Amino acid sequence: MKPKSGKVVLTIWGARGSIPSPGSKTAHYGGNTSCIELRLGKELLILDAGTGIRELGMKLIKEGKISASILLTHYHWDHIMGLPFFGPGYSPHNHFRIYGENKAGTSLRSILYGQMSAPYFPVRLDEMMSQMEFIEIGPHQNFNIGEVQVSTYPARHPDSCVSYRISYEGRVITYATDTEHTQEIDHHLLKSARDADILIYDSAYTESEYPQKVGWGHSTWAEGIKLARAAKVKRLILWHHEPSHTDLIVRKIEQEARQHFRNCQAAYEGMKITL
Repeated sequence: MKPKSGKVVLTIWGARGSIPSPGSKTAHYGGNTSCIELRLGKELLILDAGTGIRELGMKLIKEGKISASILLTHYHWDHIMGLPFFGPGYSPHNHFRIYGENKAGTSLRSILYGQMSAPYFPVRLDEMMSQMEFIEIGPHQNFNIGEVQVSTYPARHPDSCVSYRISYEGRVITYATDTEHTQEIDHHLLKSARDADILIYDSAYTESEYPQKVGWGHSTWAEGIKLARAAKVKRLILWHHEPSHTDLIVRKIEQEARQHFRNCQAAYEGMKITL
């Protein structure tokens, strides 16, 4: 067996769902929306471009010249609204490969250009000076980023969404944000999460909240545990915290979830995991 030569380091910069929720009552788990920094050997992957990407960008600027891949799951604002404030995107020395779906004939570039057009934003996408490649993907695709293998799977969410299975030197991270469950385990997500070292799963609602939220495209911690057990996942990260959930509520959810799946934790800003 080939020895593992590269570290895998995951850092969370935003774990909130739907809309940024700053304030004293959300200070621990954080109010920034979806963004994960993932270092796999020499590769830098950024999962989603929610408001958390702004602070990530501030850190990356200090590292000098940057080459990275930004993997977008979908284009609801909480997953892309940080991109206009991503500092490294304005340097001509930096290179970014941006992955995302074509939506009903509208290109990935056109979608991102739209949110940075008047009257929504005063700076256009083509005024960001970094080198940007726009790579359109969809569900059921496999591709490589250097030595990293990426597979995409569909997730149940309004306007569609993809989950990512990311593999590097025998270690697997599954990113399943924004997905709604049914009575049967989603066989696409089951395949995506099979034997994963880390499963990051949409746990927006409690079991009591969920009946009033059916159709909104989100799930619960209990369903995350069901998927984690079926897929034989090693570690479960509860994700996409509901904006009205305070630190106290998220902590209670985490404590209850741990009674059923010991290696389970609620995502928080600054959380770092090394494999």
